[in-house]
Amino acid sequence: MKAKAWVLGIEKLFEIFPCTEAQKVQIAAFSLEDKARRWWILTRTEHQELTRLQFLKLFYDKYFPQCTRDKKVTEFETLRQGNRTVVEYEAQFTELDRFAQHMVDTDYKTARKFEGGLLTAILDLINVLKLPTYVNVLERAVIADGNIAAQSRVSEWKGKRQNTQASRGSVASPSKKLNSGTSSTSTCTHDSAPICLDCGKRHHGICYQVTTACFKCCKTGHLARDSRKGISRMGIELPQVQLA
Repeated sequence: MKAKAWVLGIEKLFEIFPCTEAQKVQIAAFSLEDKARRWWILTRTEHQELTRLQFLKLFYDKYFPQCTRDKKVTEFETLRQGNRTVVEYEAQFTELDRFAQHMVDTDYKTARKFEGGLLTAILDLINVLKLPTYVNVLERAVIADGNIAAQSRVSEWKGKRQNTQASRGSVASPSKKLNSGTSSTSTCTHDSAPICLDCGKRHHGICYQVTTACFKCCKTGHLARDSRKGISRMGIELPQVQLA
């Protein structure tokens, strides 16, 4: 990859400064450093008066062999967005497309190749538009990717909120069940008293209506309404409550 980047940098110089083939080789050789410089010193003795293309072939055979270039072509052919954002996918696309120029030699081919590697959710949104240029496809894909990411964050937030509300409800439910159980137990205890055959009401023990006992003090000889009067006749003074 560094070798390819170095060649592109040298080619830029040739676009600005017109040179002969021999001068292009001299400039390229002068730009070599370290191991590449030592390699050229040994190689130039065997290859005299090289053209630019001949020099590039020797250079690529040494630092960017054909097997590596074929690997990059295959990598570009199988390139997909995957878990990357559209921006990250576009950066990788641009990095690899120079190794397979036959696949992207027109803007239409570039647009279709880039479009084909997008996620299905994004592709469904822009494929119907039939965008003709690579720039149009890239622009719409970035917008669609941002919208999908925003919707995903909103859905995640709603899910967390619902889980929080559900957990709060589960904490409060045992007390409600406890209250409900207490109430039902109380009701059940009251309703479990047998029905008296004498008075027709529910109660436990001997019916006071049969024994003619007072319902208030449980003693015989007077009724409940005469209970206070009977106490007074016995000489017992009830305490008087004075209200302030």
